[in-house]
Amino acid sequence: MERKYRLRTAPSAALLSAHDATALRIEQVYLRLVPGTDARRIRRTTRDDGSVELVGTEKASLGPGTLARREREWPLDATGYDALLAEADPTLRPVRKTRHVVAHGEQQLEIDVFEEPPGLVVVEVELEDDDEPVALPAWLGEWVEVTEDRRYLNAVLAHPAAEIPPWPEDRTPRARVSSAR
Repeated sequence: MERKYRLRTAPSAALLSAHDATALRIEQVYLRLVPGTDARRIRRTTRDDGSVELVGTEKASLGPGTLARREREWPLDATGYDALLAEADPTLRPVRKTRHVVAHGEQQLEIDVFEEPPGLVVVEVELEDDDEPVALPAWLGEWVEVTEDRRYLNAVLAHPAAEIPPWPEDRTPRARVSSAR
């Protein structure tokens, strides 16, 4: 289970550094679907030291009425990655983003700054259960929750025509406010 928030702007490099953020360069390639999955992808994560992690992932919904999804991940070597790359969905573009990982109390913030669509910044917070409260730090600036907005799914953003959804003017932007379900 995760909660997702859109930021109006990306935190500055100085703010990220002040909060000991770790930067990861991520490229996700979506694969053709197989029965029983909502998304299949391979991910290449490059750290500042040049080390690379390759991972395969399958996701599937647990059903209506829950935000939870079944997710299965497994490590890949270069040969396995290249073999799965041959299964790339030709209708989707790779998702490229820089993820800034920041510890925040008992939780971890994953601040994703996307290359495409440019200017999109999303924060994800992994939760132990659906009712766990989230209190975003004030230094993130203005945000709105977009957890249930499918337009912010990476698999949707992989579509070549995907654009940044308009700022949700029908919702009150928040800053320095706790969010809990």
